[in-house]
Amino acid sequence: MRRRCLGLVRFALGGLLVVACSGGGSGGAPNVGGQSGGASSAGQSGGGGQGAAAGAGGSTSGPAGARGGAGGTADGGAGLAATAGATGAAGASSTGGASVAGAAGSTPGLTDPGSDGDGDFTVPAGFKPDAANNVTGAPAGHIITYVMNSTDSKIYPGRNGPFMRNVWVYVPAQYVPGTAAPFIVVQDGAQLVWLGTPAPHTPNAGTAALLPGTANLPRILDNYIAAGMLPKMIALFVDNGGGDAEGSERGLEYDSTSGVFAEFVDEEVLPRAVTEVKTQLSIDLAFTKDPQGRATLGGSSGGAASFSMAWFHPDLFARVISYSGTFVRQASPEAPAYPHGCWAYHDFDPYDMTAPNGAIVKEPTTKPIRVWHEVGQNDLGAGSGPTSYRDFRLANQRMAASFALKGYHYHFDYVMGAGHVDGGAVAQTLPGALLWVWRGYPVN
Repeated sequence: MRRRCLGLVRFALGGLLVVACSGGGSGGAPNVGGQSGGASSAGQSGGGGQGAAAGAGGSTSGPAGARGGAGGTADGGAGLAATAGATGAAGASSTGGASVAGAAGSTPGLTDPGSDGDGDFTVPAGFKPDAANNVTGAPAGHIITYVMNSTDSKIYPGRNGPFMRNVWVYVPAQYVPGTAAPFIVVQDGAQLVWLGTPAPHTPNAGTAALLPGTANLPRILDNYIAAGMLPKMIALFVDNGGGDAEGSERGLEYDSTSGVFAEFVDEEVLPRAVTEVKTQLSIDLAFTKDPQGRATLGGSSGGAASFSMAWFHPDLFARVISYSGTFVRQASPEAPAYPHGCWAYHDFDPYDMTAPNGAIVKEPTTKPIRVWHEVGQNDLGAGSGPTSYRDFRLANQRMAASFALKGYHYHFDYVMGAGHVDGGAVAQTLPGALLWVWRGYPVN
């Protein structure tokens, strides 16, 4: 599915002119690459947005296409919208979405933003970084860094021996010391794709341009927090323990189908961050204990880990963003209840071409989580099919079909021409992903 731009909204933030699409989206795309089952073949509502001018109903494509949502932006082009002339007031145009039913009321001020932006979307090739990645003159947050030694960890002392883990913590300029802040945990925190500038990863390194194939999450947060479009959230960029895939520390942390990594973040990363922010910035930092105020972000195995954190611990994390998630066979060791590792989230053997039959579908109830995820047309193993257990494209399509079958609020981007954790796709879509995944959460 392609979204079409029905109108333009122009406004300024910190001297930067932003042009954003306003209007309805189009219906869901037909099945791609073997995806089947549930609403994956039915058109979903197009992106809608809070604070945007109401758009005409979007066109439909694919079978049973649904009406497009009102007033949304194109994926990756969310911009910094305004309502009634007030920059960012009441939230901005976004790709839409809603909190999982029953979540409202667990957070004071939490609202149900509806289901606009839920479903399956196709993003055309030819990426353009979202303007929110740039310096606009918004107040810049602080970033500190420190090292965690595995010898101090009760949870991950070192699968292959002791190691050191780098962590960066972003604290927005508007944070009020002592208040319980919402936050987002970023896996593979040292990866350039999330930070946009080389180490030491300051949020606004002068007027340094965004490096090609990267996003800049601290700058996005600077801009959207200042515009009142996102809550005053903390961002923790947590590096992995080293190596990759089977037998590695990173594989143990990220590819395991368990809630251990979520427990590690909650019990060891967060308390250390509080200590370091106090020491380095003289700021009393506090994190919310409400899972609706806790988000995860990652790519590849980090994307799988981000989902596992919420799947096994919805009591700790409720909002997920995943790029090219490793929902394939890569766990070592494999948990008996999850044969073939993260592949089992969407499919158990024997594989059923008509619909997923994995753990998500077999879970008796839906969990209070919302998931934004993406895969590239040319992602790893694309076309190798279910017997390989390594087709990332198919795996993510089957994850989307699983969410649809169970009635989850999810947003799935199938990105044409994109590869694995494609930096161009991240730079275009991450701002919109953040707006969708945080919709319904109070910004003040």
